[in-house]
Amino acid sequence: MNKRLIALLFVVSLCLGLLWSYGRNSGEAPVSSPAETASPVYEAGESPPAPAPEASPSSPLPVSGPEEIKVILREAIIRLSQPPVMDISSSGLEQPELDVKNLYYEILAESPELKYAYELSPSLRGTELQCMVHYMPYKTGQFPQGFEGTEIYSLPQLVEAAEENLGSSPLSLRICLTSLEPDSMDRALQQVGGGYINCGLSSDATALVYSPPLGMDMADCLSALRQAEELADSLVSQLISEDMSQEEKARALYSWLCSHVEYDLRYYSDRAPMPYESQTPLGALRDGCAICGGYANALKLLFEKAGIPCFNVSGIYYGEYHMWNIASLDGRWLWFDATSDRGSDGQYGFLRFALEDLDRDKYQWDESFVQELTDGQADIEIRSPGDPET
Repeated sequence: MNKRLIALLFVVSLCLGLLWSYGRNSGEAPVSSPAETASPVYEAGESPPAPAPEASPSSPLPVSGPEEIKVILREAIIRLSQPPVMDISSSGLEQPELDVKNLYYEILAESPELKYAYELSPSLRGTELQCMVHYMPYKTGQFPQGFEGTEIYSLPQLVEAAEENLGSSPLSLRICLTSLEPDSMDRALQQVGGGYINCGLSSDATALVYSPPLGMDMADCLSALRQAEELADSLVSQLISEDMSQEEKARALYSWLCSHVEYDLRYYSDRAPMPYESQTPLGALRDGCAICGGYANALKLLFEKAGIPCFNVSGIYYGEYHMWNIASLDGRWLWFDATSDRGSDGQYGFLRFALEDLDRDKYQWDESFVQELTDGQADIEIRSPGDPET
């Protein structure tokens, strides 16, 4: 009798043990093999998918209208996160997926600094709207595994990298400074190509892409740029010598440009016959005829050939669109406007050569962008009319 009781108790305890073990393990995730847990591998230049949407509450967030959706999207973009699933049954949206895309475009138009959210993918299931925001990898740090690209830490570095790679092939980029804004980078890239080649960021800012202007091909554009560089090299060899100071070099090149290039008045009278070259360095250096863009692009090229850092500056002059230059002489960033000084050989001085400041009553430009373009070193003082000179 005792043996039977002992056997029965053994069987019962064994069953209880198995049940306890099953209950403990049934809620655990299965152990994955190394192949299942390994990070995905991406080809060079291929972007990873956007981060998965954050866990949403058990029920979608009810929204009352477009403005509320806009606020939710904006806050998510600022946080570099994904917006919650929204219940749009009371929102009044007639075409939800199209309408929310338009709201997204409104946000970027109102706040260009948020353009790092380069795409929005909405999806609708019944009355539940889910939006996937795609972010530029340089803002999130989520570059493709194994991705290699030219490292960029400033706008001048970006311009230099773009100029060194001029051609048809894209250049992979790894932007390393999250404070750089997409709009500022695209504006800085307008410095590249001498008016012949357009340069810009790819949609996710992982590459530079190049294209010729409408109606032109890349081969012709590269040929024109080479010709302009040859002309600039020839002028620099004729006009400057090694014993000149940077200011003397700048004055010699500036004087030649102002005295040998006429303004293309067809810009005001009849633009149809005005050649494209008039807004490029080739128009100024080869044809002796240019508008402000041609003067500025030519001066930039000449100064750079002489070892003088120089950028184009776009803005407003006496109420009209205008382009001029800012260049560094002996470590000081100064203003130059060859278009305004055209027709003079400098014998009696220039009005717009190596100025420390510009009159805000005549010139308007984006100061913060120019500061960033010159790496924060530009000595740009704005003197209002009537202020005493220093």
